[in-house]
Amino acid sequence: MSIGRAILLIALVFPGLMVVATSIYAYNTDYATMERTERYVDQLARQRRTNANDRQLELAYHRSMVHRMNAFTNGTWGFIGATIAAIGIHGLAITKEESIQDQKRSGN
Repeated sequence: MSIGRAILLIALVFPGLMVVATSIYAYNTDYATMERTERYVDQLARQRRTNANDRQLELAYHRSMVHRMNAFTNGTWGFIGATIAAIGIHGLAITKEESIQDQKRSGN
């Protein structure tokens, strides 16, 4: 493996894949929490006729919106990490594998 390919692997491919993995994990966590808060908002809206007040409903709704924005942001970071990894993989695919003999011949 040439030094250029090693640099591409270390600088682009591995960090890009790490960003993708962590953002997918965070997305799944936030999405599950968002589903839970949406069910709570629905429950409060159904109980509103009887005893829930507007402040509780608004607070629950805004919590749900926060988790919705977090899930969107995690998805965006996943896309950015995948793009970085794809640039590194593209670089690996188009670079030529030169042996030491090829480098000596081109140097003479």
